[in-house]
Amino acid sequence: MIQVTVDRIGLDQNADQAVVLLGDLTRTTFVPIWIRALEATAIALPLQGVKPPRPLTADLVIGVAEHLGAEIVMAKIEAIENETFYASLVLSKGEETISIDCRPSDAIAVALRKEAPIYVDEKVMAEAGIAAEDSEVQ
Repeated sequence: MIQVTVDRIGLDQNADQAVVLLGDLTRTTFVPIWIRALEATAIALPLQGVKPPRPLTADLVIGVAEHLGAEIVMAKIEAIENETFYASLVLSKGEETISIDCRPSDAIAVALRKEAPIYVDEKVMAEAGIAAEDSEVQ
């Protein structure tokens, strides 16, 4: 697994589309993941230090996990099939590690709120990654 951070979020104002750009820690490879604008907002808020007046889905997930005594450990982007990314949110409760299947946007939004690391599988990085030299990410 390769640790990444959210490099930037781009919005297409003519459609309900956005792209979250995950970059490895050396900023040599980026993985673009297309998401809906609403999910992009959920990711952008913690990056901007904004706390919404009412809980969003990511806040709900954190609240439920904490109420049940679990901690958010990490978000993992684990696979890509037919241009669809698959992710999981990893939690711990005592000695138990719990992996929950979810959309990448939800995993990223939760991880950012808890300042938990985000990882991308090496195979996903190799298949979907874009080199920093590519003009699209400069």
